Amino acid sequence: MQWLRMAVCAAQHQGDRDEQQDRVAILSSDLDPRCALGVLADGLSGRSGGALAAENALLTCQSRFRNFTPSAEPVDAFFRSLVDETHTVLKLAALTSRLEPHTTFAAVLIQPDRVDWCHVGDSRVYHLRDAAVARRTQDHTLARRLAREGIEPSAPLPRNRAADRLVHSLGARERPDADIDGIADPRAGDAFLICSDGLWRHVEEAEIATIVAGQPVREAAETLVALARERARGRGDNCSLVLVRLEG
Repeated sequence: MQWLRMAVCAAQHQGDRDEQQDRVAILSSDLDPRCALGVLADGLSGRSGGALAAENALLTCQSRFRNFTPSAEPVDAFFRSLVDETHTVLKLAALTSRLEPHTTFAAVLIQPDRVDWCHVGDSRVYHLRDAAVARRTQDHTLARRLAREGIEPSAPLPRNRAADRLVHSLGARERPDADIDGIADPRAGDAFLICSDGLWRHVEEAEIATIVAGQPVREAAETLVALARERARGRGDNCSLVLVRLEG
């Protein structure tokens, strides 16, 4: 199989918040330069220590991925151990800092013959192909949990602020249940976008697909952030993304 080259870019904007609590990174393996890990952590602003949580999540990923090799362990095992280790780090940080460091987590693992992704919370991963959204992660919110369990809410969820409440995050009381997915047929032109809710709340899926397909990765990242900022109208959250495109 042909080894596909990666074009990558990360972008951030503090938005209209007092602090940037998102963290992003594009990591490489010291043992296999063909592998890369895009990571985004969105510290929860409703809790104290959101920035601390996101920073610790990033540091854990850097340490864990440095010695990653495709043959070392199955992808599911790698992601689950990464999530568990980060969660444990945040629980320990809570004890030493007297804060409540909670964060979302989303990551995309690029290997020579496949691409896999993992997420906890409402930071999203989009798989984009042929100028359309081929796959997207589903947010770990109360609304989604009720829908999956077939439970009718007592109030219409679109008008109920509790609908967006996260039921999974790293550092929370319950150990998070990560969603893991991927594809075994990556091809030239495929793109993978990781983004925080400061972006996806303001940009439609079709717009994301069109922008990513029509521009180089750097320009696409700048366009997406600028569009989200424009539509936030002075009330925007931290806005962050990691964009990876496979090229022949």
